[in-house]
Amino acid sequence: MVVDEEKKFEIVNAKLNAILQSSYDGIYITDGKGLFLNVNKGVERITGLKKDDLIGVYTTDLVENEIIDRSVVKMAIEAKERITINQRIKADRIKEVMVTATPILNKDGEVEYVVANLRDMTDLIHLENECCKAKLLSKQYYSQLLMEKNIKEKIIAESEGTKQLMQLAYRMAQVDSTVLLEGESGTGKEVFTRFIHEMSPRRNGPFICINCAGIPENLLEAELFGYEEGAFTGARKGGKAGQIELADGGTLFLDEINSLSMNLQGKLLRVIETLEVSRVGSVKSHKVNFRLITATNENLQEMIDNRLFRQDLYFRLRIVPLYIPPLRKRKKDIIPLVMHYLKYFNKKYDRKKEISVNTLKCFEAYEWPGNVRELKNVIERLIVITPNDLITEKDLPPEFISSAKCDHKFHIIIKEIVPLKELMDEVETQLINLAMEQCNSTREAAKALNISQTSVVRKFKEAESKFKFEPKLVQENH
Repeated sequence: MVVDEEKKFEIVNAKLNAILQSSYDGIYITDGKGLFLNVNKGVERITGLKKDDLIGVYTTDLVENEIIDRSVVKMAIEAKERITINQRIKADRIKEVMVTATPILNKDGEVEYVVANLRDMTDLIHLENECCKAKLLSKQYYSQLLMEKNIKEKIIAESEGTKQLMQLAYRMAQVDSTVLLEGESGTGKEVFTRFIHEMSPRRNGPFICINCAGIPENLLEAELFGYEEGAFTGARKGGKAGQIELADGGTLFLDEINSLSMNLQGKLLRVIETLEVSRVGSVKSHKVNFRLITATNENLQEMIDNRLFRQDLYFRLRIVPLYIPPLRKRKKDIIPLVMHYLKYFNKKYDRKKEISVNTLKCFEAYEWPGNVRELKNVIERLIVITPNDLITEKDLPPEFISSAKCDHKFHIIIKEIVPLKELMDEVETQLINLAMEQCNSTREAAKALNISQTSVVRKFKEAESKFKFEPKLVQENH
């Protein structure tokens, strides 16, 4: 009878152990003092600790040997209630696990067993980190796409230099740092400034633009700082707010800052440092909050050396310098700008003008001393005055044609129509003869013509024996 009971116990115990081992989660059982009694395969897989190394060992021993940072079993025994903690295990590698220990009490209320289950948090934490990285990358990609979209909508930027400049301008739009735009007249400094303002958090605020060179000095002070009633003869009744006050909450753009007198430079510096402005004829000051962007078409450092510009103001204005290169140094922007203004003025004047390929080549070869402003004016003039719908190089001013010619080593003028093969043969003959005249050997001539030495010898012999017709080509060296 006792044997039957023992067999039943063994069968039940085997079934329970099978259930224990089938669990994917780690499960282990200790006695009331924290001694390991049983450990399933999940514990071995998750922790890297072997069952034989744990059975008969106290959980507190693992703490002492720094295999685990703390014992949840001990905590559950002391509290006599279920405890869940995050536990760090150091075996073959450091792992983070979540462990829940449940005490089993006997009839006297004492802890007889503790059943603990644990789940690997390392993969979960890694997955969470990867999700965070993915979200961050997604945000960065979205910001990049948004930036590129905004740039394409606001600025013609095809050259790599202009694209990089616009990306920097976009980043500067997100902060309130003072920006100094440097570059020749007509490069589009105001366009860049408007882009920065429209991409900034101040986009809904005012955009105040002042050309410091376009206002007489005796009027510029009142225009900038405002004035009180009776401040000077002709002052408006009730006074007037200056442009600095009107820029409150928005952006103030001072173009050609190099034109400011030393007196006004000092007053502007005080406004920048104190964020307060005093009207002409007043002892009171008003708090102002504006983003300042300035531009210059002269070298301010040279002006400082010549005592024409304050160095302390220069340092306050040039926190973020942006140099806008002239149009001749960003050739890839020329054709897109031409097509942009062609479309703009066609719509404005209800025209359907087109531009020939040769005309576009002339535009590319031209130096554009007036930069984008000159290009815009030229396109408008051609749209208005050109009689035909197709704008050709004949419609261009002489300086464009001469620039296009200078862009080439020679210009061939065809005086009459001849068979194409005859024309090509004549060009080849003249070129071979010229190479043989100017070069010291056939090897040198071959290198200059970028053909083989054998071809040079053969073609030169053919040229000597060939019947020469009266030249119909004139080579104009420039």
